[in-house]
Amino acid sequence: MTRVIPIGCAGVLATILVVAAGAPTAKAYEFTGTFPGGDCRRMAASTPPAKLWYGHFTGRRQSPWNVDFIEGRTVDGCFRTKAECDNWLYQWRSAWQLNFWNDYCVRGWPPAPRGWRPRTQGQ
Repeated sequence: MTRVIPIGCAGVLATILVVAAGAPTAKAYEFTGTFPGGDCRRMAASTPPAKLWYGHFTGRRQSPWNVDFIEGRTVDGCFRTKAECDNWLYQWRSAWQLNFWNDYCVRGWPPAPRGWRPRTQGQ
């Protein structure tokens, strides 16, 4: 026969705290402003191109000088890690918040040719 021993709210809370203390914490990106990506050709001269991360961003925003005007921007660059590329995309998405459907980070430079369709998660 198996007996169930209730541990109560304090026991459950203690268990959750012990498990959570050992879990790695996720760090949120903080908006620090847009910045250019690294020069891919220069970086490929010192780092194997297959180890670089290529980032591409195309977005739009309401113009700060004319509220009836929408301006667009396309930028790209290379990075040493995926985290650096993701942070770069976050900065651009934060500043150019409209229609940023065509942004991505992929491993390797030059990036493989992509189709005409919008990029989706996992492509």
